Amino acid sequence: MKVSVPATIANFGPGFDVFGLCLEKPRDFIRVELSEEIEVKVKGYKVPEEPNKNAASISALSLLRQVGIESGFKMKLKKGIRPKSGLGSSGASALGGALAIARLLDIDNKEIILRAALEGEKVASGTPHGDNVVPALFGGFVILKSLFPLEVFKIDAKLELVVVLPEVEVSTKRAREVLPKYVPLSDAVRNLALASSLVLALENGDIEKVGKSLDDYLAIPYRKPLIPWFDKVRKAALESGAYGVSLSGSGPAMFALGENLDEIGKAIVEAFEEEGINAEYFISKVGGGAE
Repeated sequence: MKVSVPATIANFGPGFDVFGLCLEKPRDFIRVELSEEIEVKVKGYKVPEEPNKNAASISALSLLRQVGIESGFKMKLKKGIRPKSGLGSSGASALGGALAIARLLDIDNKEIILRAALEGEKVASGTPHGDNVVPALFGGFVILKSLFPLEVFKIDAKLELVVVLPEVEVSTKRAREVLPKYVPLSDAVRNLALASSLVLALENGDIEKVGKSLDDYLAIPYRKPLIPWFDKVRKAALESGAYGVSLSGSGPAMFALGENLDEIGKAIVEAFEEEGINAEYFISKVGGGAE
């Protein structure tokens, strides 16, 4: 069985741990066949090949345990999503491993697949958060109300966005560790207003209002020490015509909405370079999920 799983944007502005958007590209490709032994081979971006350290194989093993099947597997992972980029790299691998085994065994239950995928995500990021694996599975824009029982609301958003990937790393585990347990009530209310406005704007296809609803007061302010370049890069994006700009997941990738996405992408890359950081950009539509 061969599956491909796309990159995702977690949080998507004000929706910390709740909103997720599936991209068309880049993607991880995972090929699995059942075997008596367990073997993992990796091409592309470097990730561990040890079965107990690789997100894809951990998820595959978890699914086999869930359904009570004793088997090994041979797995080939073509890693197309850069690790620690903020584009759901570990989530893509984790979902791919679980999904490939599930399809081999004719298992369609999404809760079983996601439960296994979250085991791989947990090892990679320290927390079994679902705002990468869920949009990667369902495609489109998703609102994750509950993982268990699984409750997901999906909007088939029609939009293009520019994603900028700088050559720096931000550890998801570290980015979650710096978040406070409590936030001011006023900040929670502001995020609630932004999140509600964003969902309505997406439903109405009003991309400008979506962009203007991308601010966040729950996570990004506390992650500023890990991303000291954020304010300067954001300012450059807005001055180049972006409707809105935000971090993808915990960063360092950033994304923006606007009319001339090439100009916006170039402006963000230039802002990063002024900070001494190489960066590249690409434009993607909203993707349909794992295949």
